[in-house]
Amino acid sequence: MSTNGLREKPKRTGRIIAAVAAILWAALIFGLSSVPGNGFPSHPNILNVVAHFCEYLIFAVLLALAFNDPKRAFWKTALTALIIASLYAASDEVHQLFTPGRFSDPLDWVTDTLGALLGAAATIWVLSAQKVKQSRARDSQKRNKK
Repeated sequence: MSTNGLREKPKRTGRIIAAVAAILWAALIFGLSSVPGNGFPSHPNILNVVAHFCEYLIFAVLLALAFNDPKRAFWKTALTALIIASLYAASDEVHQLFTPGRFSDPLDWVTDTLGALLGAAATIWVLSAQKVKQSRARDSQKRNKK
């Protein structure tokens, strides 16, 4: 196995772990959406908004980590995570139409999508900062060898 292959293995493993975590998180979201309406407060409150925002922020972070690939531009990774999270949020709202005592709220979808936007953007910002830091460290090592 080449040296380059050895460096890629931990990155692939991290992406696989993130993908599994994203799938489990999506299953948790689905499970929570399946709880009949009497299991939740009957009126929207700030806690509900924060919960929606945070659950999709986390989902988008996991998706961005899963889709992060050195061969793909960061913005494409962020956009992919955002689109998938937003579509899943929309499907979640449709799913709630078929759950007793629940209803679909377009504002929940907006909140979910905004959470996903922040999650994807923050993840890509951190990943790009790490890449810049690694690049500077390599440049510094090259200068010190000369």
